[in-house]
Amino acid sequence: MKWGGCRGVTLVELLTTLVIAGLTGVMILPVCLAFQGNGLAEMGRNDLHDRAERLLRFLTNDIREAAFQCGPQPRQADGNALTLVHDSLAGDPLETLPFALSPENGGSTEHDALTMVKAISFIPPLTTWLAADCDTTELTLSRAPNQQPASSREIKPAPEAISHLTLANHSLCYPVVTSDQTLHLEFPLAMAVPVGTEVLGIRAFRYLVEDHGGTGRLRRDDFTSQEILDDAVDGLQFEYLLADGRLVDDPTQSGEIRGVRISLLVRALRPEPNHRDNLCYQLADRSYGPFNDNFRRVLVSQVAEVRNNGL
Repeated sequence: MKWGGCRGVTLVELLTTLVIAGLTGVMILPVCLAFQGNGLAEMGRNDLHDRAERLLRFLTNDIREAAFQCGPQPRQADGNALTLVHDSLAGDPLETLPFALSPENGGSTEHDALTMVKAISFIPPLTTWLAADCDTTELTLSRAPNQQPASSREIKPAPEAISHLTLANHSLCYPVVTSDQTLHLEFPLAMAVPVGTEVLGIRAFRYLVEDHGGTGRLRRDDFTSQEILDDAVDGLQFEYLLADGRLVDDPTQSGEIRGVRISLLVRALRPEPNHRDNLCYQLADRSYGPFNDNFRRVLVSQVAEVRNNGL
């Protein structure tokens, strides 16, 4: 029986086809790898810029609320400066906070840091259930504060809970003695409190960069714990806009601060083999770099207006 018109592929033809395919692959593969590498590098750059902008927005929004409900010089009802337990430090030291904004200028060799004080709302809100007269030390609340060990305690007696309160439209701070649905304050109320007045907690926050393993960690210390906001921040500097329009690195009068310029130097999470960072970055009064490594960096900066600090 004959097979009409059918013939196989010779060995020479097969080898020729394989050689052509191999040469084509050799020419195309570098192009594909370069295209993939460029795509990954672009994704890394976008991720770097997104991270930097998110961090900057977080700091800006938080610092804008400095001095909220407590004014530029937080005072207890006895007239003394606010004193809080710094529970996130060894030994739980007492720390006096005479100003709502306390700059720490690192000069030309160190990162800056900034401590701020403000009042925060509870979730769900705490309000007064009964009216309270001037000179009383008791406040009856709309609900009992959360004091469960397995969750976030709200008000004393827990060490990590809020120990000082203020009230809406009431700029003084009141240390808490005992906490239940009826609060006992250390000092008498300076003015009468109507039913339904919101009760807010006084909290301090410190922003700093901690050097760790050759890189920097941006931390937010709320005096109970130190939260890591980002693991790759190489620079943090603050400048302060004063009431007279001057921009300074180290203000002598914290009460004159009307704005804070935040500058962050954020590093990529992964190196780029074809990138070499030999730049110098100027943040306020400090220069960072050249790093001479394969990590890409971006510098972001913004001014946060702090209106409450002028009230």
